[in-house]
Amino acid sequence: MITLGPRRLWLYGQPVDMRKGIDGLATLVTTYLGREVLTGDVFLFVGRDPSRLKLLCWDRDGFWLATKRLSQGRFQVPRGSDSQGRPSAIELTASEWQLILDGIVVRNRLVLPRLGRGPGG
Repeated sequence: MITLGPRRLWLYGQPVDMRKGIDGLATLVTTYLGREVLTGDVFLFVGRDPSRLKLLCWDRDGFWLATKRLSQGRFQVPRGSDSQGRPSAIELTASEWQLILDGIVVRNRLVLPRLGRGPGG
């Protein structure tokens, strides 16, 4: 079971192709966000159609990949990119994550710079 506990929550700052699986999403995390997927942090992805969301995290011995598709409405998430237009990591608190799931708009978030050596880095 996924428990948030001390885990950090990261939102991928741009829309994602929801056909991507574990490997494709993990590649986005390492390449574009410069973060390590095996830390146990939770990475959230919202599709081009903002009624779909995926969650990816490492849990001791394997990955969790969860999907949520709304029957009505859209996830209201902040978006972010760096000065070159590459996706940024937006760190969310557990409270902000719950607000997003409840359909409440979360704004004015700190967008962190890339840490890794992805394209152009």
